[in-house]
Amino acid sequence: MPMEKRRVLQLTPEQTEEMAAVITQAGTPGFPAAISEFCKGLCGADAVFLSAFFDHHKPAELYFNGEDPAAREALALYLGYAYLLDPFYPCFRDRKGGEVLRLRDVAPDDFRRSEYFSMFYKTMGLEDECGLMIFIEEGAALFFSIGTHGKGRRLSLAKLTAAVPLITALARRHWLQLSPESPDGGSGMAAQLEEAFGNFGASLLSPREQEIARMILRGHSSKAMARVFDCSPETVKVHRKRLYAKLNLNSQGELLSLFLRALAHAPADNGADPLEGLPEFTPGD
Repeated sequence: MPMEKRRVLQLTPEQTEEMAAVITQAGTPGFPAAISEFCKGLCGADAVFLSAFFDHHKPAELYFNGEDPAAREALALYLGYAYLLDPFYPCFRDRKGGEVLRLRDVAPDDFRRSEYFSMFYKTMGLEDECGLMIFIEEGAALFFSIGTHGKGRRLSLAKLTAAVPLITALARRHWLQLSPESPDGGSGMAAQLEEAFGNFGASLLSPREQEIARMILRGHSSKAMARVFDCSPETVKVHRKRLYAKLNLNSQGELLSLFLRALAHAPADNGADPLEGLPEFTPGD
């Protein structure tokens, strides 16, 4: 039988020095920055954001190399609740780790035309992005978001892909245990937000209209939704029109705005539609 080809990690002298620094920093406060910068350098990126994902908790920021105030504001929104809309988040929920994935590998077909893309990705100035999820233990993972700035700049993923076993081993050596960071005492807030996302519009919309609303928010086109529901795009558009009317909306942008306001005011009791906790909301006919 032919031998399976294995990717060989070939480093430049500079990258070898960076790898040595990562190894030296293991077990110290400087490790998150060191391993993040190492990953960024392997694929010729400009930006890197390292976060920790947990079951039933919000993500925790571990490292970010940016200083732009607008980017910082976008990350605060992401960490607060917009991570629920991110194309890479289902990789955590589906336990899909140990693989370098480009945004196009995980994003819905209409994602770049979505309001979330405009709100977050354009604000962050990302031209090309990849993600790497590393599970430290069940229900706890590191997520490296790595990207480029500048029109036409693309990531080169060969070295990062070859380095995944090394990065995983170093990360698991540093994080013998990965636990949620909740300095504000809101450790149960993320579970509440996920429940609120699932119940968004439940008091006004049919179950199918709720599903379509969530898929619109995540950036799926009418054609993609039609394939999921085994119906025509025209049927999806009818559902979209009805849910917009019931929520007193006219566009995807207004839907995203309503969704974010509703999550920010989500009631504490599980099973409730977050719209019921939004005093300024007026439903349509």
